[in-house]
Amino acid sequence: MADLRLPDLNKAIIAGRLTRNPVVRYITSGKAVCDLSVANSRHYKNAQGEKVEDTTFVDVTVWDKSGEWCGENLSKGDPVLIEGALKSDSWEDKTTGAKRSKLQINAQRVAPLAWKDDAAQAPAARTAPAAAPAPQEDIPF
Repeated sequence: MADLRLPDLNKAIIAGRLTRNPVVRYITSGKAVCDLSVANSRHYKNAQGEKVEDTTFVDVTVWDKSGEWCGENLSKGDPVLIEGALKSDSWEDKTTGAKRSKLQINAQRVAPLAWKDDAAQAPAARTAPAAAPAPQEDIPF
């Protein structure tokens, strides 16, 4: 059993709606950081046969050009697909002194799931959603 090898795999994919408008800020190095939150709902029937909705809220961080793109093109309520890695964040609460922690997604890709829909455009003229630009280090050439 000592020869057991586990891969270092950290991949998270979630689809949901933005719970607030994306907030873009810039760190001292000049890199853009966009913070957003996604709500994902799961529907099922409980043991009594009642329909139940279980909603999970996930914080997401998007970096560089992808983060700027999110700030310019997304808004509260937009459906999105997020792909990235889970990151654990821990801190000490300043008011209570208690240790706190949360998991969030460090996004590598953000794709809108809604069509651009201008009332003035005919259905055939609607444009497909454009995904946020991929980070430069992910391009294989």
